[in-house]
Amino acid sequence: MKLRIFFLLITAIVLTLLSCQPSGTPNMISELNACDSAVIMYYKTPGNPRFFQMVKVYDVSLLKTFAGNANANALPSQDDCTTQGKIYYYGDRGEVFVLYFANSDTCKRLSFIKTGEKYGLELSPRSRQILDSLKAFSYEPKAAY
Repeated sequence: MKLRIFFLLITAIVLTLLSCQPSGTPNMISELNACDSAVIMYYKTPGNPRFFQMVKVYDVSLLKTFAGNANANALPSQDDCTTQGKIYYYGDRGEVFVLYFANSDTCKRLSFIKTGEKYGLELSPRSRQILDSLKAFSYEPKAAY
């Protein structure tokens, strides 16, 4: 009888601990940690990437903030937010990794596409602050003729 109670107690503890695990998949785009530059594009009209302003980012500590945010527990995303811009991360072998963001009062999301599926997560307060501060330095790219 004591063995049976002990087994039930252990099973209950294990199930409780498993239910405390955060949902989602971490480190889906760990390649961002090796990138040394990025371009942030701010759409002039949310959801429409045709007209935008941009800023180049070479500060690795800022890039790691977004990378850390993107590599948290990501869940398959629903299109519940209108994208306000994107971040192009540049890898050392010519790879380009894209993060999409929404940083409005009603929607603060970071998303990316991996193997054809869109994943999303909450945009961290630090990432939101960086996006807001860098927007002041963004400019409209000049057309090359």
